[in-house]
Amino acid sequence: MTARHRCSSCDRPLKAGRYRQCVRGCGAKLCRSRHLPLCTDVHGGQCPNLDIPEGRHD
Repeated sequence: MTARHRCSSCDRPLKAGRYRQCVRGCGAKLCRSRHLPLCTDVHGGQCPNLDIPEGRHD
């Protein structure tokens, strides 16, 4: 049986129902494996829904 989805960060095949979705709502499917860095952390900086406020340039 082949995987229908792949992890958005590490490109590993995902089994049905054995993944996490992006907490920002972009629809990315992320694996739950224990390798470091975690795919949820890696995707956090790459997410298209990431809202970076206009920061001060001190």
